[in-house]
Amino acid sequence: MPAERESRIIVLHLTKYGDRSLVVHALDAEKGRTGFFLRGAGKGRSPQGQFHSLSILDITAVRGKGDLEYLRESERAYPLTGIRTDPSKGAVALFIGELLWRGVLDGAMDPDLFRFLEREITALDLSQGSVANFHICFLVDFCRALGFLPKDNYSPDTPFFQPVTAEFTAPGLPAETWTEEDSRLLHEILSKPREEAMAIPLNRDRRGLFAQKMAEYLSYHLSLNLNLRSLKVLHDLFS
Repeated sequence: MPAERESRIIVLHLTKYGDRSLVVHALDAEKGRTGFFLRGAGKGRSPQGQFHSLSILDITAVRGKGDLEYLRESERAYPLTGIRTDPSKGAVALFIGELLWRGVLDGAMDPDLFRFLEREITALDLSQGSVANFHICFLVDFCRALGFLPKDNYSPDTPFFQPVTAEFTAPGLPAETWTEEDSRLLHEILSKPREEAMAIPLNRDRRGLFAQKMAEYLSYHLSLNLNLRSLKVLHDLFS
């Protein structure tokens, strides 16, 4: 019998493999970013309920012939009913799933990062009211979890955020600084409790521009081009 192992995973997305199988792309609490074969998905077995974006599952996996393991058993760790039934929360979940797929590199998973993601996913699921600001708050706190949190030295004398040095600077130094409006919003999110940051009044364009700036900031510090296509979906959704 192939060796079995038990772990917890966060589902990121699915891809079809042949006529009757899928590959479940996920973050594994032990192995980091990885994939699993899910056999029999084409025989009346719908993966959409259990394997939606950001599903948190307790799984049993067995080694296959190639690099990927087979997913033998899986069970929801949390029901995540809100993400499954609320289109707005589902759209935010797709964005976070894309961000994690592109932004978390291969290799062993940091336990603190995995716990942070579990907390954020369950917070999204249980959020009351609008979740229009959730993704921008998540982007800032994701920087914190990765060790790239900007220094909040914002003041009237240093009102412009410099993404390269990750701190606020005086006017005119240097040219790569954010606008004063984006810089002030970053300061607000850094300095406010999450509940207050979620309630900051923003229109669609302000929110979209800030999210793009944060994605560029992460891209620079991760040495990646994140190119988050799901940002446009959130821009169109949250007017």
